[in-house]
Amino acid sequence: MENMVSATTTGPQPQAVTAPPGGRQWLAVAGLVLVLACLLPPLVLLAHRYVLAETIQFTVFAMAGPALIVLGAPWRFLHLSGPASALAAERRARRSIMRAAAVLAAFFAVCLFWRLIPVVDALARQPLLILPEAVTLLLAGGALWLELVASPPIEPRLPRPQRALIAALAMWSTWAVAYVIGFSAHGLFSAYDPAGSGLGAVTDQEIAVALIWAVAGFCFVPVVIVTMLGWLTAGEGPDEEFQRIFRDDQDRAAVRGWGGHRPSARPGRRTAARPGAR
Repeated sequence: MENMVSATTTGPQPQAVTAPPGGRQWLAVAGLVLVLACLLPPLVLLAHRYVLAETIQFTVFAMAGPALIVLGAPWRFLHLSGPASALAAERRARRSIMRAAAVLAAFFAVCLFWRLIPVVDALARQPLLILPEAVTLLLAGGALWLELVASPPIEPRLPRPQRALIAALAMWSTWAVAYVIGFSAHGLFSAYDPAGSGLGAVTDQEIAVALIWAVAGFCFVPVVIVTMLGWLTAGEGPDEEFQRIFRDDQDRAAVRGWGGHRPSARPGRRTAARPGAR
């Protein structure tokens, strides 16, 4: 996850796009296969009867699918080298944690919407709603994972400690979303009917909650561990890390014209002649 771009630059020019190292493009293939499996029978049919099956779709669209696709995105194969390099340059120039926080807030809002009880019931009654659910969750999840892991040439805009914080907050917010269908003494959803399968309505939704917790932990905990270990083994202490962030902010301010400004020589003033010069 911490692979760096092999090409180096001497200025703000976009870096050259390279294929994902180590055969990582197969991760994107796996992510696409998971997404397609959620849109095709038998899972798409089971999702109209079981909350658990619909929750499998949700976890793939929101977390597992975007994570795999971003990690292995083959930008060159998709003929997106130019846009990817431009995005990488823009992210290197703007590293504010507020932008990552806005992405996290959007991810939380989209996930919460698709787990509201009336919306989950509507997904069972209106099969075509699966398409906007898939699109919105994949976009929100993909934007979040671009903040957390490298997808060459696109690198995360934040230093490792802040990335670990964003990943932890994403995991906790997803767990909070699961409480929408949390522990209840009775079934919360009227459009699902698992009768005849030996799986009661309460058991169905409790297993769905456990699935969200498990997938969120499986996706985000490794990001927290890897980024923190990378930070601790990089030889930088907390003070050095935050001093570097402060220096980067000062440099960007100077480029925008808000930094220190050297006064120029007054017009009309002549420089002193050197001794012996005519």
